[in-house]
Amino acid sequence: MSLKTCETIIEKLKDTNFEDELSICDKASLYLLHGCLNTVYHVNSDEISSVLLKISSLIDFATEKLHAYPYKDVPLCWRRLYTDASIVKSLCEIFIALRTEKEKESWKNIVKTLDMALVMTGAPGNGRKEMIFHLIKEVENTIKNIEENNRESNNITESLTKRRIDDNERENDFEKRIKLENTNLPTIKFPIPKLSSPSLATFTSHVNTLSPKPIILTSCLSHWPALSTNPWADFDYLLSVTGKERIVPVEIGAKYTDNSWTQKLMNFEEFVEKWIKNPTNDGDIAYLAQHDLFAQIPRLKEDIIIPDYCFVDTKPYFISCNHVQYTPPSDVIINAWFGPQGTISPMHTDPYHNLLAQIVGNKYIRLYAPSETSKVYPFEQDGFLGNTSQVEIETPDLERFPLFASANYLDCVLEPGDMLYIPVS
Repeated sequence: MSLKTCETIIEKLKDTNFEDELSICDKASLYLLHGCLNTVYHVNSDEISSVLLKISSLIDFATEKLHAYPYKDVPLCWRRLYTDASIVKSLCEIFIALRTEKEKESWKNIVKTLDMALVMTGAPGNGRKEMIFHLIKEVENTIKNIEENNRESNNITESLTKRRIDDNERENDFEKRIKLENTNLPTIKFPIPKLSSPSLATFTSHVNTLSPKPIILTSCLSHWPALSTNPWADFDYLLSVTGKERIVPVEIGAKYTDNSWTQKLMNFEEFVEKWIKNPTNDGDIAYLAQHDLFAQIPRLKEDIIIPDYCFVDTKPYFISCNHVQYTPPSDVIINAWFGPQGTISPMHTDPYHNLLAQIVGNKYIRLYAPSETSKVYPFEQDGFLGNTSQVEIETPDLERFPLFASANYLDCVLEPGDMLYIPVS
């Protein structure tokens, strides 16, 4: 990690026109941000700790503002403040680590500081996301160099051999568990039809019918690196390309409608090792669900290829039976789901067309048409769960929800390489 990189970042931050989105923030916050930015590179080792304390306090203040609104309603100025303050904090931490020769854990904390900005705010602002990506890459290279320097040469062969054995044992255990899980899949009663690699014209025509039906698209993903040359089924590969220290938001609990459900930020290695490779038996389940992982870690996006089907011209329309207005999004929305056996997404609707690509493992899916809405008992429309059914499909309470017994549905088990088209709502 070079001081030159930090100097460049500081100059870019100073070039910011603070009269733009940040100007709505209170003047005291901007004054503190300016002060920390202008002094961070020039203070001595003793004074840098004071700057770090000030900028950390500013991040705490911005965090309170972020939590004062639903995420979609957070004013841009507070997201900008959190982002810029996090970048300045990371620079303080880098200067301290360089001047005091701090070890690997200090550098890991720098990755966490930067990742929190990506996860909490999306890093808005001119070039902010690129600054963060660049700093993370530099810090990860520093961590890698520290690990290599600390490795004892006379134990390299022994430790690598042991690691291969341990990894093979874990991999074999995981493969056995996958095979066992696949034997416990539900019986398909009303199968969703399959279509092998349809033409774009065929798919466009299907999507734009008055009431499009779900279909499973096969033979469409075999060229993805995630399914071939860079297999995501190899968790060691995933950890290497993602970065063990990267922070991700994880849901704890079988499904988000449970009272015990919560969310936690953890590093990716902990998530994979504890919750995926070696899941505990205490009943808890962790799920990395509907997260824009590819925006946070762009290297992963190199392993997938956005299907041409995502770019078909869909028309706005109104679904009268559940009062949903569909408006095509301005761009392709890409999210990731990653979890062990037992993760459940409660029955819900989405306000846009979906293509669900299965890469690792199998997934059972059941779909109800919009015409069945009254029979699946959605929560109140104006509530947080307005798009979610009250019925637990695994164990439906037919005394409370008697009409559910007569609700018609289609179902399937997605296998690696399948892609499911799910119509709006």
